[in-house]
Amino acid sequence: MLRRRWKIWTWAGAVLCFLGSQPASACTLWGASGTAVAGGGTLVAKNRDWSPDHRQELSVLRPAQGYRSLLLTAVGGAEPGVKAGVNEKGLVIVSATASQVPGTQRKAARQKKELMRFFLTTCASVDELLNQVELLRRPVFYLAGDRKEIALIEVAPEGRRSVRRQDSGTLHHTNHYCILDPADQKRKPGASSTQRYARMSELLKGPPAPFAAEDFIRFSADAVAGPDNSIWRTGSSPTRKRTLATWLVSVPTAGSPQLYLKTADPGEPEQVCRISVEAALGGGDRIPLNSELCR
Repeated sequence: MLRRRWKIWTWAGAVLCFLGSQPASACTLWGASGTAVAGGGTLVAKNRDWSPDHRQELSVLRPAQGYRSLLLTAVGGAEPGVKAGVNEKGLVIVSATASQVPGTQRKAARQKKELMRFFLTTCASVDELLNQVELLRRPVFYLAGDRKEIALIEVAPEGRRSVRRQDSGTLHHTNHYCILDPADQKRKPGASSTQRYARMSELLKGPPAPFAAEDFIRFSADAVAGPDNSIWRTGSSPTRKRTLATWLVSVPTAGSPQLYLKTADPGEPEQVCRISVEAALGGGDRIPLNSELCR
């Protein structure tokens, strides 16, 4: 029986989830660990919501030194770069925008460039990532997992951080602060972030725990709150933020992690790839979602 652990590290702030209004937010993160996962290990998932102004790639990072990684990368658009990743040791990292903080303020915070790549290259576990948590200075939310546990990190505009760790249970987040109370923050979360947070809470509390990857895939497609406020968002107009990808990694206690990736690039049909991370890392630099590696 795995020991249940729920640690909250707070550099400052109070436990508070805001109500109010803000521009449409982006991304839903959720995960499970230990006895909450069928067969043990962890599940880490992200529905990636953003403006439909770019395409996405599944690529392989092979650094000269460090761990190899499988990455979801946005190509083109206003916010290109790595959006999710898993390395050969089974460390998974996903992120979500802290939409309560204006974009200019988020970008003004100075921190190491390509930080997700850095963590995936240098860290084999959640513990090793959290040993370098002081590098996180830009307002953002992270969910990380390895073979034993998951961790949720909030970063406030002032560089304050909150960490919740779970080795036998679930965690989830959307785009508003729920642990930290950012000082002088006037922008409040609106319908999209609060409704997606509440809906994921409902899904994770209900049966069929312990969860399998197929349960999380079903959660990712949930559309009960309409085109703009559901976990899977289609957007009520052509320019509205919408769900562009589901990234789900099942990390067993031993053996290769398994990736489920569904993409919905603008103007393209939806594509699904189920792939062993070990097999993917042995392939080319880019993995087409219709390749033989994707079953």
